[in-house]
Amino acid sequence: MYKICLALLLGFAILAIFLPEDKAWVDCSDEKDLYMYVYQGWKVDEVIKKGDLTLSDTGKKLYYAADDPQIFLSKGNKVKVLNFGWRCWYEMGSELNYEK
Repeated sequence: MYKICLALLLGFAILAIFLPEDKAWVDCSDEKDLYMYVYQGWKVDEVIKKGDLTLSDTGKKLYYAADDPQIFLSKGNKVKVLNFGWRCWYEMGSELNYEK
């Protein structure tokens, strides 16, 4: 029994090392990205943290439940939203780009 458990454990460890990473998750923004945009002249408009209430584009109230913040930056008529955290879903990405 001991040998079977050890073989299974070793097999899972080898699979975890050699299986490809899930491409649906990408790296999020970090402080370096924030400083880079601020030095380029972007202005911090809003920081949304866990527990904050925001409005959707249709006017509904939304509760921000993520552990890591979102930072809204603007420069001229452009808006960037930096998503912080240790990994982000690929549709959201590390940053979102909008125009006013």
